[in-house]
Amino acid sequence: MDVKAINTQAALDMNTANMPQKSREFHTPDEKQKEELFSKLNKATQNDIIKKTVEKLNEKLKLFNSSLHIEIDKDTGIQVVKIIDNDTKEVIRQLPPETTLKIAKYIDEITGLLFEKKV
Repeated sequence: MDVKAINTQAALDMNTANMPQKSREFHTPDEKQKEELFSKLNKATQNDIIKKTVEKLNEKLKLFNSSLHIEIDKDTGIQVVKIIDNDTKEVIRQLPPETTLKIAKYIDEITGLLFEKKV
């Protein structure tokens, strides 16, 4: 048995025991962190991103003779995304659907009837 080898190993073990361990794990941001990062972008940047995305989607939708429109429903304030046929101007697909918007509107009305605001 080699005494020098044992002493050297013991010294290495003692030195590494006192050293702080660095985490080598890579952390991906969770949904809350993603929300915080996105909310830090100013509104102008967010609008630019949305406009560029809509433009790119419209370029691809030209193949199907349709276009994408994003608007805000005046009664509920909910964003509505519509895919519209360019020839007939008919709504091909809408998210959220019209029935969902009506339900949201009625819920707002019922909530207003049930609960009175106190000043």
